[in-house]
Amino acid sequence: MVKVRGEIDKLWQKFGSYLKSIETEQTNIKVVYMRVLAASDFHQEEELIESIVSEANSGKYDLFIAPGDFVSEESYRDIEERIEIPMIAATGNWDFNFTPPSNDDFQFLHNYMKIDFQEDYKIPVIGSVFPDDYQKDISEWVGDHDPKKLFFITHYPPKRLGDKAVTGVRAGIEGFRKMIMKLKPAAWFCGHIHEAFGHYKFMKTDVFNCSVVDSRKCFSVEFREEGVEDYEEVDLS
Repeated sequence: MVKVRGEIDKLWQKFGSYLKSIETEQTNIKVVYMRVLAASDFHQEEELIESIVSEANSGKYDLFIAPGDFVSEESYRDIEERIEIPMIAATGNWDFNFTPPSNDDFQFLHNYMKIDFQEDYKIPVIGSVFPDDYQKDISEWVGDHDPKKLFFITHYPPKRLGDKAVTGVRAGIEGFRKMIMKLKPAAWFCGHIHEAFGHYKFMKTDVFNCSVVDSRKCFSVEFREEGVEDYEEVDLS
């Protein structure tokens, strides 16, 4: 077991974090790696966008997650066209002036979408506009899917998880918190409350408020077979 693990670690170091499945007939072990970069609330800041694009294209990541607030369609298009890895984005409250997002209008930007990613992962995306029955709709879609292969991308944070504004007001959504309690996803990526950037834990779910505009930071998150294996803050300054 130690020898097999050592070989896996060597492969990881050599090839970076591209999604890989490594199987051995002798031990019947299957290990899946995926590393994501998560950043939200760009607010058209060009220096931040340059840093994010550079980091996303560094060869270390398999997926770029952007939970909203591009502010302008031009800013969103700029990011979309330059990111070289798969990207999933949600609309933010500053993105209401966009043409209503659909797969035809924007390839990676969604108000509300249920995505099957790399066959293994289910990713509900909930932006600035979503249906009233989203809890029922997502629960039925997820079904008995492995919660360790489930994570959410939302602009607004869950209630009492990365949602405390400088005024002391909790601006999160109670329904999102209920979804965590019911579905127990591996991770939840959000933004909106700039001053609440950080990592939070609720039950078995890692919650990342990845708002960059005040913090000048975003998150690198590593997924393995058991869900979130590791994470770190990435300095964008």
